[in-house]
Amino acid sequence: MWRLLIPLALWLGTARLGRAELTAAQHRSLQVALEEFHKHPRVQWAFRETSVDSATDTPFLAGTFVRLEFKLQQTSCQKKDWKKAECRVKPHGRKRKCLACIKLDSENKVLGRMVHCPIETQAQLELEQRQEAQCSKVEQAGEDPHSYYFPGQFAFSKALPPS
Repeated sequence: MWRLLIPLALWLGTARLGRAELTAAQHRSLQVALEEFHKHPRVQWAFRETSVDSATDTPFLAGTFVRLEFKLQQTSCQKKDWKKAECRVKPHGRKRKCLACIKLDSENKVLGRMVHCPIETQAQLELEQRQEAQCSKVEQAGEDPHSYYFPGQFAFSKALPPS
């Protein structure tokens, strides 16, 4: 069953997605990511999500891991008002390219989160590699490392007969 779900999860992230096309876990994760972004002390203005470029769900024993890549743009509202519908995107407002990795349990409680939204011109390879490492840690949140068997995890050898 897991073999069927993972390709489906990967397929879901191949195209640019609209809000209506996101799964329930992806919607919840996007909201968690937006809340986390607007909590940051350096953020002064409200930002609105302008696109979701990829979204994947991966089921685990402890819950669902959601990976989102999306873009934000500055609005004319203060950050405390970021949820208000009247906050419109500024045509020349600052833009952010975000990566969010969120792990949700079966009741949609957040087990782990990582949200990075650098200014688009700051996206460097080193930053992306660091984000990927942090994203992998979030993916494993709540998982029991002893409940999985990975090939090569255990090695056994047979002793040779005495010569």
